[in-house]
Amino acid sequence: MTVLELKKSIHAKIDNLDDPAYLEALESMIDQRQKDEVIEISEKHMASIEQGMRDMKNGDFLTMEQLEKRYEKWLKD
Repeated sequence: MTVLELKKSIHAKIDNLDDPAYLEALESMIDQRQKDEVIEISEKHMASIEQGMRDMKNGDFLTMEQLEKRYEKWLKD
């Protein structure tokens, strides 16, 4: 059975269900599956994340207050 055929079969069975508890259980299973999806991060983005983590560890970052002061200065210039 192809994926499309399987989907059609499942849709037909769901359309004939009248048990709210069963339908809620199916919905919960589908929602959980969507939450478990893995998001792949490209090597380029992963390298940027790792660099940012190293920067933070080494204290190479601005606090929000420092950033706001810089932003105010940029607006004045």
